[in-house]
Parts: sequence; C-alpha cells; structure tokens
Amino acid sequence: MNKGYARRNFYVFLLAFLIFLGTSTNLYATPIVVDPSEGVDVILVIDTSGSMRNTDPERIALEAASLFMDMMETRHSRIGIIGFSGDAHSVMELTPIYEASTRREIRNTVSSFVYHGWTDVGLALRTAAEMLINNPVEANSPMILLFTDGRIELPEWYGRTVEASYEDAWWAVNSMYDIAPIYTIGLNYDGTVNVGFLQEIAARTQAESFIIEDAALLPELFHEIFASHIRSSIHEVDTIFADGETFTDVIIPIPSYFVAEANIVMLSSRPITEIRLFNAIGQEIIFDDDIYTLTTANRYSMIKILEPQVGDWLLRVQGLPEDRITINLIYNYTVDVAFSITQPYLTGMFFNPTLPITVQAGFITQLSAPQIQELFNDSVAEVHVFDLDMNLLDILPMEYNGTAFVADLMPDPPQNVRININVTHPGFSQTTTTVTISYDPDTLAALLNPPVDPPTPASEIIHPPTPIDIEYPTEPAPEPPTAPPPEETSNTWILLILLIVIIALVVAALILVILKGQTKRNVFVGHLEVRALLKNGKYTALEAPSLSTFAGRISLEEFLRVSLGSKADRILETNIPIRGTYIEPAVVNNRPMIKLTTDGACHITDSERNVITQHKFMWEKDLRLIFSLVDSIEKIEITYRINED
Repeated sequence: MNKGYARRNFYVFLLAFLIFLGTSTNLYATPIVVDPSEGVDVILVIDTSGSMRNTDPERIALEAASLFMDMMETRHSRIGIIGFSGDAHSVMELTPIYEASTRREIRNTVSSFVYHGWTDVGLALRTAAEMLINNPVEANSPMILLFTDGRIELPEWYGRTVEASYEDAWWAVNSMYDIAPIYTIGLNYDGTVNVGFLQEIAARTQAESFIIEDAALLPELFHEIFASHIRSSIHEVDTIFADGETFTDVIIPIPSYFVAEANIVMLSSRPITEIRLFNAIGQEIIFDDDIYTLTTANRYSMIKILEPQVGDWLLRVQGLPEDRITINLIYNYTVDVAFSITQPYLTGMFFNPTLPITVQAGFITQLSAPQIQELFNDSVAEVHVFDLDMNLLDILPMEYNGTAFVADLMPDPPQNVRININVTHPGFSQTTTTVTISYDPDTLAALLNPPVDPPTPASEIIHPPTPIDIEYPTEPAPEPPTAPPPEETSNTWILLILLIVIIALVVAALILVILKGQTKRNVFVGHLEVRALLKNGKYTALEAPSLSTFAGRISLEEFLRVSLGSKADRILETNIPIRGTYIEPAVVNNRPMIKLTTDGACHITDSERNVITQHKFMWEKDLRLIFSLVDSIEKIEITYRINED
C-alpha cells in the first residue's frame, strides 16, 4: 500500500466521526484537528573550523552526525548536511534517506569533512533556514541541529564582518521561529564557546541548548536530542561490560507487526569488535545494507532492521576489555494517532467553559478496515489533561464508539488546559503532541468570580406587623392620656437619630466596597516589557512602561505612544498592525490580568509558539506575547510583569 492509501484511511475515519458529531447539533466551535508528522526533516550544521582539530581530534562529532541519521525513520524522512568554517563549504540539500545506498553516501560525505578555517555560524544557519523555507514537506516535522566549538571569528581581511554573521544568525532564528526548533551544542573545550549566543538561539526557537567540555559525550547527546524531538520509543535494553574474549547475549524484543523499523544502538567508548544477530526463529542474519544494515564507528555501532519479524531476537556482542557498552532499542511504528477537539454551539474562535468539549482520536495506518477495527478493540486510549505549566490535572479514559475513541472534557475548576492523547496497545504505545485549549475569557472570568448580591439596606427590610390584642371597652372611654414627660421624648429622638446614623454608615461602607472593587478592576497593575525586532535583524532597547497610570480600555498602540513618547516610534517602525489590539484591566480569581481584544490584523503567538486565535484573551503575568506578520521577520515582543513586594 502507498502513503496516499494510508492517509485516505485516516481522512475517511476523520470524516466519519465529524459526521457523527453533526447528528446532534448543527453548529460547532472551530475544531482543532491534530495530524501527526509522517517523517522528519533534519539539517545538521557542523562546525569544521580549524580549532576542531584540537577540540575533537578523534572526529567524534562527525560520527555523532552519522548516528543521528541512522536513528531516523527512513520511510518519509530527509536530512541535509552543512559543514561550515569561514563559509558553508560542504552543503548537501535535504535528501530522502529511504535508500541504504543514499545513507552510505551521506556517511562518506560527512566522514570526509576537513577541519580548517575560521567560524561563520551566521552564514551556516542562514543556509539551513533557507533550505527548510525553500523545500518544505508539509507532513514532516523540521528541525536544525547546530554544533560548534567556539564563537563567530572572521579576520578583518576576510571580506565579511562578524556583525554580518550575527545578523544572518538572527535572521535565521527569526525565520525559524514558527517553522523549526534549532537545537544547539557547544563543545566548550577551551572556554571560548559563546554560551549565551547558543542558549539564546535555542530559547527563541523553543529548543534546547547543551554545553559540554568533552567530545566523547557527543554520541549520547545527539541520541538525547533525537529522543527529545522525534516521537519514537527509545528503550535502554542493557548495559554490558566486555571482557575482550567472549560474546555477551542480549534479547531484542520485537513486540508486534506494528514495528516498521527496529534500530539497535550500541554506544561505546571504543570500537565494538564483533556483532552477530539472530532472528526470532534462530536464523543468523546476513547484513545486506538493505533490509538489515550494520553501521560501525569508533564510538557507536547500529543495526537497522526493516519490517522485523515478531518475537525475541538475539544480539551477540563482543567488545574490547573493560569497555562499557550501552544498548538501546528504538522502534519506528507503522501506526500514528490523530485526534480532534470540538464543541457544540458556535462560540467563535474560543471554547465555552460551561459546555463539555468532545475529544476524539483515531489511527493513521496502512492497515485494512478490518485490521483497523481490531486495532481499536485491542487498544486503550486516555486523555491526559495538564495545566498551562504542564502539571498533570487529570487522566480521562476514552471509549470506542464504533468510529473513534471519544471522551468529554470539562475542567473543574474551569481553566485553560493542555491535553494530549496516549494510546496503548499490546504491540505499541503512542503519545500525541500536546495542544492548548483556551476558553472564552469573559465566560471564564464570570465562572471564577460569580457576582455577589449586595445585602439589602436596613431601610428596605419589611418586617411583619406585630399582632395587637384589641379589647372593646364596657365602660365609657377614659380621658386621653397626658403627654409623656420631656425626658421620654428626648430618649426616643436620640434612638431614632442613632438608627439613621447606623444605616448611613452601612450604606457608605457598601458604596466604598463597590467603588473599591470597580477601581481595582478598572485600573491596570504592573508594567509591560517591550522590545521590537527590526528589519535589519536587530532588537530595539528593552522598555518597561508602567501601566499604573492608565485605566479602562486603551489600544496597545496608543498606550505605547503615550507611555513612551518618541521612543515608541522606533518600536512602531515594524509596521505591525496593533492599532486594532486593545487592552483593559481585569481580575480573575483575585489575580490582576489584562484582557486583550484583537481585530485579527496581526499574528499573535505566546513564548511557546502557540498561536493565539481568540479575539479575546486573558493575558496573565510573566506571559510573553509576540505580535508579527506571517511573511515578515519584524515583530514586537511584549511581556506582562507585576512587581510583587
């Protein structure tokens, strides 16, 4: 079967459960549909400057680059290689790796890199970013891995300045912000690595940065980055200590026919002397560089098995005396999990916290319809619910309704949450990507802070009449009583005045409470930290205008102009259309926030690259929002801060 058939199976499934939803109501909030990546697009950017001769004399970095490729899923993935020094001198465009001969050619290319020259990180990163921009595959998950042992170094006579290299680096970072994470590794052998630079690159693309001092750690580190980015299961099977003479036997389990590839990775400090492999029925495998591929290097060896037979395989390993060998197993499966999030009744670009959300999940696979049915019957699915800081709040079991796994979600207490789906089958386990569910901020605030009816003023309280016993006289009525003494009249008036004063004080207190609450909700608290990335790739100075002198609703552009004066002109050079974005103070669960309303003219994301699609949004403290246009590198970054004494 081909890829098109597999995706048709999924879309038939997806259409089926959306039609199923449609039988209960006609209108829905905008659904979220999460379709997993089929493969990865990886660009390895490797420093080959002259200093690498001292920091990596055994050329371990080049071996680690080959290991990364060998671990990748081969059916749909592509890899690009950039070796750089004073220029990007060795460039291999994104190339599919499903052919064993292609993978062998890539290993030969990487192993032929020569360490020489200066260090131009910016040019190499820009080249990598342009590769991904100019040659995308929508179904693949892209990433860049940058490795260097120093900082940007270019002599004055070179014809290219250090400043120009940094500008290219930041252009690449900003271009990749919504496209691909850039993982960075600094080999700080002699203390010359620009640690802050590498960390900033990773942080601004939602990736990770690693600083090490020993090149021997690189294979394990590349392995860790692979695990962080790619949704393959990685299992540590065993750790053995070789004696140089005998073989050590290790069982390699292949649990089901859902395993498309099995990768056996052996990390060592020295070359492994001999490796033998036997399949589930005891036959020894002949490595043919096609179905069974064995790759060996000084620091690792790896076996890749395509469509492995189900059962327990036997790996026999012989290493050099006292060598520690860690054996890991990586499965790439033939099954992926997709899911959707919908809610009845149209509420715009956000969800309604007073109604349940329907979460449905299904499989993307090349299996036939009866096999997919069996897959559902043998699997267990759960919705994992997290708060925005990724603390686990709840695990909801999903039920199979004949079309999909289904669960209803209604957080208690109401709050914005993040969810993913975990599906466990006897033959595999898959966890989807995590998505954010954002609720209508007005409805959410009303639920968290229900209005309280003020007490009824004493003057409006109606008391029941006191019963009066009436006696009918049998004798003539007596004379009218004389007026009370002056002292009794005076006491009555004093009591009446005191009662009026008490009522007035109660009313005044109520008014003060109401006014205090209104003032609290109508005056901003804290300040904004603002900076802009300009067209030249440089940031403006960080400004921190106070919010405390503003009240009520104001446009973001007007706030910047009033609070910053002429300094705002530099920020607004970006021409990001924030005039239609308004801010106003709000209090949710006794916490000051900013209610943001936007006309949708600009692209808004948070610091984790989640797109803000709602027209109304509750802006919490310490949250950074990025305002930009999709086709421009210019942007305005604003963080809401509250100083807590």
